[in-house]
Amino acid sequence: MGDEEKRRDVVATQIGSHFKDRTTPEFQLTLKSILASKEIMHKAKLGFAKWIIDAHIPFNAIQSPYFQPALDVIAAIGPDFKGPSYDEMRVHLLVNLKKECQLLVEKYWSSWKSTDCMLMADGWIDQRQQNLINFLVYCPTSMSFVNSVDASNMVKTTDTLFTLFSDVIEWVGPSNIVHVVTDNAANYVSARKLIHEKYPNIFLSFCAAHYINLILKDIASIPHIANLASVLST
Repeated sequence: MGDEEKRRDVVATQIGSHFKDRTTPEFQLTLKSILASKEIMHKAKLGFAKWIIDAHIPFNAIQSPYFQPALDVIAAIGPDFKGPSYDEMRVHLLVNLKKECQLLVEKYWSSWKSTDCMLMADGWIDQRQQNLINFLVYCPTSMSFVNSVDASNMVKTTDTLFTLFSDVIEWVGPSNIVHVVTDNAANYVSARKLIHEKYPNIFLSFCAAHYINLILKDIASIPHIANLASVLST
């Protein structure tokens, strides 16, 4: 069979998916029914949009990985499905989700115990100029987000950082951690010493990415590099 014949068969199959067998012409989809299906689809999306706007749900909630699977489950059940009530949502379903989350955490803990892990602290400033510190745990099986601390109003003294790190280390499990990666600032250096004194089994190091950023910042401050960057940006 040639390429042209294969192409015709593919097209015929695609077209045929919209129609029943020719021996039953009474079941053939009409243009009116196809347009009606599109209208129903539009009404469904419009109703969903009204609910999102009325409930003041941010539009980016649609990008949640749980969004489409939830719709798929509802579509599989069909018109008999009724949404959860207010009491179901705030009591029973919330408890079930908490149990599910706890099982997931226990799964992570078991993997940390079997393979050991590395604790990483990532400090950054968001669009609202909040100074945040994110704590993440890395192990051979996965990387997990642990906690995010708003440090905007926090004086980052050595003792404060030591307490902050100690709380996270205790939650993850000191015996599960073999390595901690921190920022390169002077107060972090002092906090590292206290952490090592309390947890001698944990090796601590600075963030290589932060080192590279500092090096590039110094390079950018060199006059002829700064002038070149200024010319290229215009």
